[in-house]
Amino acid sequence: MAPLWDIGIDHVSNGFSYDPIERAVQTDAQQVFQGEHVFKTLEEQAEMAQALTRAMHSISVGPALAWLDASDLSGCQRMLDVGGGSGAHAIGAVTRWPQLRAVVLDLPPVCEVAEEFIAKQGLQDRIETQPGDMWEDPFPKADLHFYANIHHDWSREKGTSLTRKSFESLPPGGRIVVHETLFHDDKTGPFATAGYNIAMLVWSVDGGQYSGRELSGILADAGFRSIETKPTFGYNSIVTGVKPAAP
Repeated sequence: MAPLWDIGIDHVSNGFSYDPIERAVQTDAQQVFQGEHVFKTLEEQAEMAQALTRAMHSISVGPALAWLDASDLSGCQRMLDVGGGSGAHAIGAVTRWPQLRAVVLDLPPVCEVAEEFIAKQGLQDRIETQPGDMWEDPFPKADLHFYANIHHDWSREKGTSLTRKSFESLPPGGRIVVHETLFHDDKTGPFATAGYNIAMLVWSVDGGQYSGRELSGILADAGFRSIETKPTFGYNSIVTGVKPAAP
């Protein structure tokens, strides 16, 4: 179900037993990469970044098709897949909506992998990659911003910063779609989301799973309106919002 869960368990079992999982739960502290953020380390280790991207692609293809059943993208022209990894979601979106073009923004070694998958689908004329840093570099022009399993990798403060960056970059009427495995609003489950959250405790310095209510609040605070939460595939959901027209 969860990409980092699968890879994280492999790392734990191969490296130093399952004790880090218990320590992560008890201490609320990252156990892998000794306090560095996982994606900072991966940025410096291109081979590992590419292996992670390929692993995540294999379990992203199904969800990448399913969220489109809950979305009407007929009015969108250009999708920015922020931290888009292998490009699975961009591939699914442009395949479903023929008017749509997409750009995958991610680290250079990750974009190399995305280009491989895009070429396999023959979509080079409709999907491009843009190597870059989603925190530091300006977002390219788009009227749809898509985030798949990005917010849960970072603290609420950083997720809020990214959401506000999207709001400022999008044109009036532009849309944001946040794709995540969500907790119930009262945080009583689902069990699978709780398991995913443990994986984030093991791997991430400050990440964790959200509820739909929490993500909706982040979008609303950034200025988005017409916010909705819709289930898509398995335990996945999307939280969407629209940038209102200027008064």
